[in-house]
Amino acid sequence: MTISTRRLTFMSLFLATALAAGIHSPQLRAQDDMLDEADDALQMDDINLEGKLSPSERLRQRREKLEERNKIMVEKKIEDIRVKQEIALTNKLQDAFGKSLNNLNEDKVQQEVKVVQAAPVAPQPVVAPAPVVETKIIEVEKPVVKEEKKSKVIPFIGAQSIKGDKTDFETKMNIGATVETFVLPQLSAGLGIGYSTMDITDTANAYLNNGSVIGSGYYSSFSGGRKMSYDKLSIEANSKFFLTVDSKVKPFAGLGLSYNRSNLKYDDNGNGYNYNGINYGSEGFSSTSMAASAKLGAEVDFSETVGLNIDLSYAKTLSSGLSNKADTTSSNPDQVRLQNVTKSIEDSDITTIAAGLVVRF
Repeated sequence: MTISTRRLTFMSLFLATALAAGIHSPQLRAQDDMLDEADDALQMDDINLEGKLSPSERLRQRREKLEERNKIMVEKKIEDIRVKQEIALTNKLQDAFGKSLNNLNEDKVQQEVKVVQAAPVAPQPVVAPAPVVETKIIEVEKPVVKEEKKSKVIPFIGAQSIKGDKTDFETKMNIGATVETFVLPQLSAGLGIGYSTMDITDTANAYLNNGSVIGSGYYSSFSGGRKMSYDKLSIEANSKFFLTVDSKVKPFAGLGLSYNRSNLKYDDNGNGYNYNGINYGSEGFSSTSMAASAKLGAEVDFSETVGLNIDLSYAKTLSSGLSNKADTTSSNPDQVRLQNVTKSIEDSDITTIAAGLVVRF
């Protein structure tokens, strides 16, 4: 055997011994214990040093097997780490889910949630917890239904003008009240009562009775005229049509029909004057009439229940003297005078302006 051949053989034996010693080192033996399955799959066959491959080829094959084995070990180790991380993450999710349930039910049911986690034999897929559907009861407020006030009462105060061919008077007081209700959205019907008074001075200086002039003592007793007082009680049914009912100012037009009872008398008690058996001072006359009226006005709302009513009306008598009563005989010229003045008032044009407080209910 030549020297070069001896050297090559020596080097081959040396390298084979070194590799054999490295394969069975304590570090590799520890890895073999952790990866039994990889050891079985990668069990290396004994290397025949006397084979036909050159020493370098045999060493290369052993190195490749070692590299493949080492790769499998690293992948196994990485997989173990991932399994541990997945287990830890699953535990955290389960703890968080349990705490959320406790917080939701803390006012109703106190429930203890225990989670038992078994060590998995093999990696298991992580199942996401079912979503929690929170049911909330929302209380919907009932819409406020505005209560419609269809009825109202209107107390009023005003002034009245009475003008005719022989009359021109103004009342000193005109008061009353009306109750109305809506029969249609824009149409109302009502019933009211009114009372008016006025004072009159009769300055006529000639009274005739059967063609004879009253004694001269009459003129000396009533030279300044005789004082009269007039009062009238009215009951009226009316109807109003409102141009609008949705605004604060509600203009209207209306019609009315009234029953009127008036009284006219002298207030001076006759000053003690008597003539031809007639005692002057006890005269008085009452009369009944029917009148129709037309109205224009408006209501102004201050709130839902309170408002202001302004009313202008014009009235005309339809029939006068339906019933009447004289306090003395017709032979008394002043009794006849009261009768004539009452008829003049009833036949006059009567204009009334009034303002009232509207109270709805």
